[in-house]
Amino acid sequence: MTKRKREAAKKGKGNKRSTRRKVRGKSSKMEAYQELLVWAKDKGIILNGVEPRRIPGRGMGIMATKPLKENQTILTVPSNTLRTYETVNPSIARGLLGISIHGLLAADLALDPSPSAKYRQWNAVCPTREDVWDSLPLTWDHRLRDFLPKKALELLLKQEAKFSKDWSMVQQSKLLSPRSGEKEYERSEEEEEGEKLNKSITRDDYLYAWLLVNTRTFYHETPKTKKFNKEDRMVLQPVADLFNHTSYDPSAEEKEGNKKTCSVAFSPTAFTITTTRPYTAGEEVYICYGNHSNDFLLIEYGFLFDENVWDEVCIDDAILPLLDKSQQQQQQTSATQARQLKKTTRRLNERGKKDPKSQADQQPPKSPKDLLEETGFLGNYNLDPRNPTGCYRTQVALRALSALPSSLTPQEGEKKFRVFVDYGQDPWEESPEEQAKLNMLLAQALKQWRGDVIEKKIIEGLDKMEWKEGHEKVVGRECHRDTLLMRWMQVRRMVDRALEELEG
Repeated sequence: MTKRKREAAKKGKGNKRSTRRKVRGKSSKMEAYQELLVWAKDKGIILNGVEPRRIPGRGMGIMATKPLKENQTILTVPSNTLRTYETVNPSIARGLLGISIHGLLAADLALDPSPSAKYRQWNAVCPTREDVWDSLPLTWDHRLRDFLPKKALELLLKQEAKFSKDWSMVQQSKLLSPRSGEKEYERSEEEEEGEKLNKSITRDDYLYAWLLVNTRTFYHETPKTKKFNKEDRMVLQPVADLFNHTSYDPSAEEKEGNKKTCSVAFSPTAFTITTTRPYTAGEEVYICYGNHSNDFLLIEYGFLFDENVWDEVCIDDAILPLLDKSQQQQQQTSATQARQLKKTTRRLNERGKKDPKSQADQQPPKSPKDLLEETGFLGNYNLDPRNPTGCYRTQVALRALSALPSSLTPQEGEKKFRVFVDYGQDPWEESPEEQAKLNMLLAQALKQWRGDVIEKKIIEGLDKMEWKEGHEKVVGRECHRDTLLMRWMQVRRMVDRALEELEG
């Protein structure tokens, strides 16, 4: 056999082994889901006409196993099976007084001995650490943050601050094993009760548990949880966390392909999920995690939707440069006028004449940026599928840019702007020519942003980075780049739709 044939044969055998491993992995995962269903039934959890099934290319989801009617309860989870702050190991709860409920539930997951007898079947169907590291940006190389959209980065930094606070409390507690070189201290009886805990967890262990809680909890408001902050009213619950999210547009209920979601409800005795429309056998059944943008879904849950009616993109990087430029021009104009006034005053003084009070007391005109900041409309400008030509704040900024430089006097421009902001009277809307100027202003800003930032800085920048595993200059994983590229392609499509609307 020639060398090339031997190498091909080896490669073929390797591929077959790899395929067999993948098949075994899928098989064992499905077995884990079947064990979960048996466990759930023993706990009194009722599935009515639905069950977990593998969805090609999208992991697991809940499918209808028979035709379902509208207003049919398809899942009932008794309250005593929920994993709440009250079910946390007492040793952990005592050792982490004051930590967030999120941090407490994560500690219960991370410090619980593995495999936990109580939650073994439930834990077995959770995403693996590899899955979490692939999908959630909090785990990614920090250098990739330069390639996140502005809103996504803001969300990520807030998320990171919350995690760091929780991890700091875990580190400072007496729940972890003493570091090498530290002396053992005499433990109390309460501390001895927690000796069976997994005390050697690392930051990554806790981060994995913290992100599982972040992606799999449900909002849980009861008389007891009302005493907590809204973000701490959370609960983990079996089987219900297998439902996938869908973007539902309530304003387009009859639109083909619009997936109306199920309703969720809590009672003192159970959590229930109920259909709001009929389903056919084999159809996936969804719930809605909330009206969230793709930036939010990426940071909090690790996925993106191709078509998300609630998506939006922050265009501050397109609008703020216009405001900065206008402010600089205003400052230059004011400086020129001040120099001219100074010369005029000097000449008048030389002739023994007094400078008119009206000139001496004249206030410099406000720039559009100054006026927007004064009225609370500076920044947070967005495009979304429902408003392809920009949100209300964007329209306010465009009117500020249009009013002040184009008026006969700055005072007239400010008055025109304030009539719109304070009283809702829109002179621009009444004039097709004025509206066309606003559209052209926004179109120019979006084109500049698309070319300089989206195309050159982001997309070309991602393409130039090294992604080959094992390379010394590798940054993150290739799947991270693919996710970022996907997100920016979505942003570009929103910009292109806006330009079609503006220039159409």
